[in-house]
Amino acid sequence: MTATTTTTVKTALAEGATPKLVDPTSKKGQTDPAFPLTVNNLDQIMRFEPAFDGSQWSTVARKDQPAGSHLCYITTHKPVPASTWSSVQTGKQSHIEFDSALVYMNHSCAPTVEIEVFSPDDQGLYVDGRAGEVRVVKGRDLKEGDELVWFYPSTEFISPRPFECRCGAGAGTCISIQKGACYVDPEVLTKHFLNQHIYELLGGRDERKLA
Repeated sequence: MTATTTTTVKTALAEGATPKLVDPTSKKGQTDPAFPLTVNNLDQIMRFEPAFDGSQWSTVARKDQPAGSHLCYITTHKPVPASTWSSVQTGKQSHIEFDSALVYMNHSCAPTVEIEVFSPDDQGLYVDGRAGEVRVVKGRDLKEGDELVWFYPSTEFISPRPFECRCGAGAGTCISIQKGACYVDPEVLTKHFLNQHIYELLGGRDERKLA
């Protein structure tokens, strides 16, 4: 979910506004991150690094963290009516934008973190304003400098924009094309943490046309 911005963070903050995310496929070259790490207090757990291709951004851990440990809650977010290239699915029909540097955490089939989302109530509100939690995966410790990457199908049932996965996790682990959980081999999904709404939506997968 790498993103770019049309104005610098410094300028936007001076104007009292958040820089606007724009589709990274519409831009060439690296631009300033759209959100300062101070939003959601993310400067305590991560820092920015150039992404693997050098054109956009990724996030890496600031310090060692044990497997399964809490990193942060998702407290800065806004609802969106449908899935977008930068949104996160929090329920069967609910989606949010991070509105923080969490949007720079990229996909991997060998994730270092997992995101457990909390579904909103009937009014679209989240308890205590928390839309989810980011934590270290249970199977390995997080080391300083490790890239913070998560398995997109753990929250996304059908992604609006499929893309080629370049995580390098290897055959049997890498899903090759990231299109959402609906299109992932069930055996591969068993290797990952999945959110409750994904389990529920997968119950009807056989009734869908997987073209």
